[in-house]
Amino acid sequence: DPEADADLVARDASHLFTSSVTHIGCRKGTFLRKFMLDFIRWFAPHLSGDIVADAFAARSRQERDEVFSHVALPTK
Repeated sequence: DPEADADLVARDASHLFTSSVTHIGCRKGTFLRKFMLDFIRWFAPHLSGDIVADAFAARSRQERDEVFSHVALPTK
């Protein structure tokens, strides 16, 4: 409720937690559907649809790592 929560503020708590990376996986050979891409983009808006599609098409972990090698992870 925006009215009841008007006095809430964000506080920096980065000193309390270590940084972490979230991984999203799927079964090998899965066809990338639009709802899956939407879900991934919700978590990782810095990834283009082409990058995600290339990662899905990668045949090995090494190929997948190469797809993401030029992508900088955003931090907050």
